[in-house]
Amino acid sequence: MNHKATLHFLLVLTFITAGLNLFAYGMTALLLPQMQQMVKDVPEMVPEAMRTYMDIYLSMPRLYFLGAALLYGLELLGGIRMWQLKAAGFHCYTLARLLLLLIPVLFLGKEFVQLGDIMFAALFILAYWLILKQLGVFGGNTAEGDDTPALPPEND
Repeated sequence: MNHKATLHFLLVLTFITAGLNLFAYGMTALLLPQMQQMVKDVPEMVPEAMRTYMDIYLSMPRLYFLGAALLYGLELLGGIRMWQLKAAGFHCYTLARLLLLLIPVLFLGKEFVQLGDIMFAALFILAYWLILKQLGVFGGNTAEGDDTPALPPEND
């Protein structure tokens, strides 16, 4: 199994999702008042089936969207560092993913916990950890790309 190719495939998925979410949440944080006013002025632009969801979405504070955008930026940074085979990238990515799971709970309540989000976060964190461990990123004698040199074997 080519671990580097698998790592790169997963990282491309991370770059796409984190990049798009960084853009979407960042733009929402910037344009939230205008979006609220637009929906208030032209309520028929929101289909009836989406009205409840849109009301919840537009009632959320800007801090929610800004916090999520910053965490997606941290996730993107973690992905870039993992591409460079740095252990710190894994830790940035993992911290961002876990905090992104908490944001809806903090702002909306525990009923907004998404099981799919938890499963995908756990799956990607586990996959990254296993692959980076196989590549020796976390230390050991196969320290490919690690900042610290591998220790020579001890002679007794």
